Amino acid sequence: MESRSKSASPGRESTPVKSPAPTLSLVETLCALCGASEFADEAFGADFEYATAANRFRFVRCVVCGHLYLNPRPSSDDLGVIYPANYYAYEDEGAGLVARMRRRWEGAKVRLYEKWIGSGPRRILDIGCGNGRFLALMRDFGPPEWALVGIDFDADAARQCAEKGFETHVGRIEDLDPGGEALDAVIMLQLIEHVDDPAVICRRVFDLLRPGGCFIIETPNLAGVDYRLFRHSWWGHYHFPRHWNLFSTASLQRLLESNGFEIVRSEYLISTSAWTISLHNYFLERGYPDWFSRFFHFKNPLLLAIFVVFDSLRSAMGYETSNQRVVARKPGGVDPSGANP
Repeated sequence: MESRSKSASPGRESTPVKSPAPTLSLVETLCALCGASEFADEAFGADFEYATAANRFRFVRCVVCGHLYLNPRPSSDDLGVIYPANYYAYEDEGAGLVARMRRRWEGAKVRLYEKWIGSGPRRILDIGCGNGRFLALMRDFGPPEWALVGIDFDADAARQCAEKGFETHVGRIEDLDPGGEALDAVIMLQLIEHVDDPAVICRRVFDLLRPGGCFIIETPNLAGVDYRLFRHSWWGHYHFPRHWNLFSTASLQRLLESNGFEIVRSEYLISTSAWTISLHNYFLERGYPDWFSRFFHFKNPLLLAIFVVFDSLRSAMGYETSNQRVVARKPGGVDPSGANP
C-alpha cells in the first residue's frame, strides 16, 4: 500500500459520508512481520468514523508471532474510497482552543526531537507530510538551520505542503530519490499502521539515512485501559478500514531491530483520540442518537482535558498507554543526544 497522508493528530472528527456506502472487494493477506498465514480472529467492526464502506472488517492475530493486522483488507484501488475528501489529515488546523493547545504541545515535541536529531544543518524528511502542518511546526519551533522535506502520496496535499515553502515529493517513500544526499532524520507520525508492508518501509528508511541518523515513529500501542475496554470492536485505534498493522511496543522494536536499527528510546504517549473515538464508536453502534455520538470527538475541550490528565498520570507512573513513540538510530556516526542504544 502507498503511504497515506497522516498527521500527529490527537483525534479525529467523525463526519459521516452522505451517499450510500459501497461494499468493497477485500483482499486476503499474510502476516506482514513473519509471513505466516495462520491467524485467530481478534476484533470486528465497521467504518464507524466515515462510513466509507458497507463492509464489516476484521483484525486478526498471527498465531506464529502475535502480530495484529487487518485481514481481509481493501485493495490499493480503493484508497480513494476509504480516505474521503473530508479525512481529518487533509483539513486545516483551525484556530480554536483545542488547536492552540495542540500547537503548544506539539511545539514542545519538536524541541524534544531536536535532542535526538541535533541542531545545526540537518536534512529531515516527514513521511506522509499531508499539507505540511507538522513541517510548519518544525520550522516554527526547531532550529532555523534544519532543511525540512516532505513526501506524500496525495498530490493535492503535497501541493499544499509545497505552497508552504517546503521541498515536497509526491509518491511513495519506497520510490523516493533523495538526489544522492543522505538524510539526518526521518519522521513517521501515525502512519506506519497504514502501510501494507512495514518492513519494506523500515529498510528504505535505513538506506536513506546517514550513519547515526535517527528514525522517529509514533503509532498506536496495543495496550492501555481503552484498549482493554474496547478491544473486541470499538477501539478507536482500529480505525477500520484504514489501519492495516498494529504494534505492541515489543513488536515494533523487533521490526526495527530486524531491519538494522538500534533502539534509542521507547515511551508511552497520551492518546485522547483512542478514548474519544472508542466511546463514539460504542455509542454509535449501540444506537444512541447521532448528536450524542458526535459529542465524543477531539474538539471537545472537556473530554480532551479529562483524557490528557488520565493518560499523563498513567504514563508518569510507568503504565502503558495506547500510543507510543520509538526512536531508532542507524548504527555509526555521531549521536547528538549522547544516548546509548
